[in-house]
Amino acid sequence: MKVLLVQAFTALDMELVYPIGLAYLAAHLDDHEVEIFDLNLHRDDPFVQLGRHLDAFDPDVVGISLRNMKVGMPNLHTDDFAPQQQTIEFIKDRKPGIPVVAGGTAFSLYSEAMMRRVPGIDVGVWGEAEHRFPQLLENLDAPEAVPGVYYRDSEGEPVFTGSPPTVDFSALRPPRRDLLGHGPYLQSSFVSVGIQAKRGCALQCVHCSDVFLVGHNIRSRTAKDVVDEMEHMVHEYGVRQMFFCDQIFNIPVSHSIDICKEIVDRGLKVQWSAWFNEHRKTLPDELMVWLKRAGCGLLSFSPDHVDDRMLKRLDKNFRYSDMLYTVEIAKKHDMDVEYSFFLNSPGEDMKSLFAILKFLIHARLQLGKRLRLFTLLMMQPIRIYPHTRLAEMAREAGIIPPDHDLIEGQYWNPGTLQYAVKGIQSGAASLYELRKRWQSIRGDTFQSVNR
Repeated sequence: MKVLLVQAFTALDMELVYPIGLAYLAAHLDDHEVEIFDLNLHRDDPFVQLGRHLDAFDPDVVGISLRNMKVGMPNLHTDDFAPQQQTIEFIKDRKPGIPVVAGGTAFSLYSEAMMRRVPGIDVGVWGEAEHRFPQLLENLDAPEAVPGVYYRDSEGEPVFTGSPPTVDFSALRPPRRDLLGHGPYLQSSFVSVGIQAKRGCALQCVHCSDVFLVGHNIRSRTAKDVVDEMEHMVHEYGVRQMFFCDQIFNIPVSHSIDICKEIVDRGLKVQWSAWFNEHRKTLPDELMVWLKRAGCGLLSFSPDHVDDRMLKRLDKNFRYSDMLYTVEIAKKHDMDVEYSFFLNSPGEDMKSLFAILKFLIHARLQLGKRLRLFTLLMMQPIRIYPHTRLAEMAREAGIIPPDHDLIEGQYWNPGTLQYAVKGIQSGAASLYELRKRWQSIRGDTFQSVNR
């Protein structure tokens, strides 16, 4: 069977992101002819190029990964639902007899709503699909036989076949990176080529949907397996900058150190970054030393707040003293840092809002240019995702109606503080643009990391 895997639009005004999920999927499609097409590589004429690819390859099935729904930041506010819907409609018009199977993070979060809103989706695969998508290809006439699948009944209504078994991540094959060139992604101003060492998150943040998607149980690959893939990326594709797209890299700490040691032992020269937890117990000196030696150039933190009262409301596993520790440890080991914060979170007041700005001033004074200015853009209200405790809180507080499917972005940003938030965001965006122009004039590389 000929299978075309399509990465739909991510954020239309953001940088490219290598479709590692589709590469993993392709690695498990034995006995099928597979190609990957990323619409984001053709933003000037995406549907012209997609149409040509559909005609030339003439697939029997199209699998489309819906990765994002909407991203909102100052001067960066995009809606991905409409172009994703348009892409599916285009495929169905161009190849009306071909089944379209949807998957990806956005589909998994909004599965039933997507099935209802986009009739061009014939079948949808919820969650990790490396084993179930091949199974579905063998059962396209009987999707009800495959767990974790949405299909349509005789009246077109979506039906879910039930929760699928957990994937043994360590047993998966390496992603098929040979199906899509890395060149355009390496030219991005963001670090856009990902590698994954583990799936699952042990944390319980009220706003986060990751646990719904990949569970609490952390499933890790061996350090050898991870660095084998890194080495392959370097030697075969010239990838020397990469991003660990784990939910959290430094939990457990021992696994992180093992990966760093393996990189160093092999003499592998790479630059990489990851998302880190802020609790001081997850950032011991031993780990910091190995991170530095192994080529980690940036500590990306997503603390969301600094005030102890707010951190408790967000159900974070750290407190303000740990935030100060992140600055201390980054300074001690001469590491670049970026933070992302939420503004006007549940229970926010002017005092707690000011605490974020006070912390950033402290971090800037201590770290200087080591504090990435991109941090300023990563300050926004919390987007309310389905299947989270925040969504339940928002319904109870009347911020969203009980039946809202949340495809159109809804944010926790009530009361008069929203005006203060707007001012902070506008100021941050202006500073960011000024810095970009200044660095452009100087010829510096302006680079940060996408989440």
